[in-house]
Amino acid sequence: MATYRVEEIDHDFYVLRVNDRYTKYFEALWEIPEGITYNAYLLKTEDGAVLFDGWKKPFAGQFIDALETLISPDELKYIVVNHMEPDHSGSLEDVVRWSPGARVLGHPMAGKMMKAYPRAKERFQPVRDGEVLEFGGERMQFIHTPWLHWPETMMTWLPGRGILVTCDAFGGYGIPYGLFDDECIKWQDALRSMQKYVVTVIGHYSQWITRNLEKLNKLGVEPKMIAPAHGLIWRRDPRKVVEIYGSIAKGKAVKDKVLIIYASMYGTLEYLVRRLTCKLSRNGKNTVVYSYTDTTRPYISEILTDAVDSEAIIIAAPTYEASVFPQIDHLVDEICWKVPGGKRIAILATYGWGGVAGKKIREKLESCKNHVVEVIEYNTIGPQAITTEEAEKLADEITGKILED
Repeated sequence: MATYRVEEIDHDFYVLRVNDRYTKYFEALWEIPEGITYNAYLLKTEDGAVLFDGWKKPFAGQFIDALETLISPDELKYIVVNHMEPDHSGSLEDVVRWSPGARVLGHPMAGKMMKAYPRAKERFQPVRDGEVLEFGGERMQFIHTPWLHWPETMMTWLPGRGILVTCDAFGGYGIPYGLFDDECIKWQDALRSMQKYVVTVIGHYSQWITRNLEKLNKLGVEPKMIAPAHGLIWRRDPRKVVEIYGSIAKGKAVKDKVLIIYASMYGTLEYLVRRLTCKLSRNGKNTVVYSYTDTTRPYISEILTDAVDSEAIIIAAPTYEASVFPQIDHLVDEICWKVPGGKRIAILATYGWGGVAGKKIREKLESCKNHVVEVIEYNTIGPQAITTEEAEKLADEITGKILED
């Protein structure tokens, strides 16, 4: 049984958080050994309660238990569905069954997506972009924020409290000890958790992140607290969090950060990358290295997290069956799909009887608007075939291109 927390985080405003330590691959794709939380929020008023989002279906029974610590079924008047993805809406039908008088509010598209929730669909009431609900002395504004990360996604703004309920936006992976970003956690660790979530889940829609942040700014939304559906609640410096979120969406680079990804079947590229890493470090670059070898397999979710804010990327891969080494080929596809373009990239490829990997990787990366500064195809089988002088020359050539302004 999962553990959960119910805490008052503002006057009569509560978070209901369950810790999911069972999911190892979020959306069956992204490696998250750190786990994840699902955060729902409840507002109690003099006229009844308003619930914002829910939990994943396996935790629906516990979600009802958590609600019962705060309210009775007849007190729940509204259920706001900010996003229909099942990790938030999975408990919706159970809540509607538990509270037969509650109405369901959401984006007009959400109502069309409720085939799995017939009771909720019967009680669904669409809300317009910018529509305001005044209830129990509280004012709630619903702001449509499409593609963060489905088209029916919206946020709920409580201007009287300065609280922005954002669902997937500003969410992060992990099961932090505290509820807030200023409790028992390093600021940089908190930001990386958010960055990993943004890149893997919403990265493909990065342009929509920028558009929706601009929209919030035009509406004058300046939250004192950002309450997402995953991970930490942001209250230490919400304005800075919004700024960083926008930087992630634009792929803003960290100065001197160089990401190196390589696959080495028999040690050739591993040998070359070690020399290359050393040279870059001597030139003041902060290198982050991930390797595919006969003893190691990195997490794609972590590679993408580092790719988004790297100043430059080096990809080293062998030709495999007249194409690109499969894991590197897949990774390049994900970089194109999830990471904003404009990165400086160098490619080093090895081959035995015919070199094609470098060319194919270049074609993909340039098609998604990256700047490939160098491609080297090197004919060798095994590190013993490379002299020290040859290895140094290759490392110098790649380093020189990466260091160019």
